Amino acid sequence: MASRFGSALILIALFALLIFLLTLQAGQADVLALLLGAALAALGLLLRRRGRRAKRSTRFDSLRRLRGQPEQDEFDSEDR
Repeated sequence: MASRFGSALILIALFALLIFLLTLQAGQADVLALLLGAALAALGLLLRRRGRRAKRSTRFDSLRRLRGQPEQDEFDSEDR
């Protein structure tokens, strides 16, 4: 759910940044649109990242249990 809300915020941020670019080209730059777009984009990216970390794939859990492999979270691996 947080990931979808983050995606929506990013889309709104893109519209705000587009409005800023259009006003910049017209010579009447609206700095509030730039700040709003940047803030919404940052918040949206943060929410999308948090939403993706909360998910855990259960696709092959039964196979892993049969093989006796310990369950490890792919996002907590120290290989990165």
